[in-house]
Amino acid sequence: MKKISIIGTGLSAIFSAIHLRKNTDLEINLFDKARGLGGRLATRRAEDGKFDHGAQYFSIERISNLPEIQMLINEGIISNIEDKDIYFSPDGMTNIAKKLLMDFNIFKEHKLVSIDKENENYKLFFENGSTFNSDYIIMSCPMPQSLEILNKSKIDFDNNLIKALEDLNYFPCIVVMIKSEIKLSNLDKHIGTDVDSKNISWIGDNYRKKVSSIENYYTIQCSPEFSYENFENEYDETNEKLKHDMEKIFGSNYQILSNHKWRYSIPKNFYQGDNSLVINEKDFLGLCGDIFTNGRFDGAITSGLSIADKFLKNELQK
Repeated sequence: MKKISIIGTGLSAIFSAIHLRKNTDLEINLFDKARGLGGRLATRRAEDGKFDHGAQYFSIERISNLPEIQMLINEGIISNIEDKDIYFSPDGMTNIAKKLLMDFNIFKEHKLVSIDKENENYKLFFENGSTFNSDYIIMSCPMPQSLEILNKSKIDFDNNLIKALEDLNYFPCIVVMIKSEIKLSNLDKHIGTDVDSKNISWIGDNYRKKVSSIENYYTIQCSPEFSYENFENEYDETNEKLKHDMEKIFGSNYQILSNHKWRYSIPKNFYQGDNSLVINEKDFLGLCGDIFTNGRFDGAITSGLSIADKFLKNELQK
């Protein structure tokens, strides 16, 4: 049986894997450098509560026809607010990835370092010392990570196509997870609110999202500008710089329970050529991710389906 390796377990990777499983008899293996699944579909425990510390909500307007989306709705994995197109996952966004990937081969804590060619197969080298052979590869990592891997690899791919990707990049995001004694009531999206501040861009209410069973557990996403300026700082320094803004919102009675940094959060710019990209057609090697579309939930899914379709078309032509 032929093998395909999908690097990453975010939405693009998930939907490329689902589409390929429906239409091929490939052995599909997914690899993630993290201990969990889902990329920015991320949920974390702190004290007795939980926080969504990655993606906060999403639209399904362009993807509502997908059977997997309907399944997630029917099984209560995702829910919306008052019939609005604002969806989230009660009990945590990571549950979306866990549900969709429950029957797949997953290798967690496998950070891909480089790729070689061995006979007719790709050979993948991981930071933990393991190796894996594969006939085909789909990479869904943030673009700078994918390019770093390719630059360290001894494989054939179209360098002209790669050059078009070198200027693609992302805004970082620093996340602060707090417990407050004050309940915020004026939330413009019910589960959270956009913040017009130099340093803070979003506050999410994890209790209203039914992620946390305890009230007043809030996720604070810092602005792209503040995150960029302070990304390399220690958390204590960052939290001190946010103190004035936090006290204006929550008063002095709040407690920071955890922090997180996303180096690759929101795309700064996008690939304009297509929804995904094949850089080796003979021995299929493809790239996908939300940077090929719109940087959002639905765009990531669109890109994953796109690269899977290109694989199917490529194999039919052989």
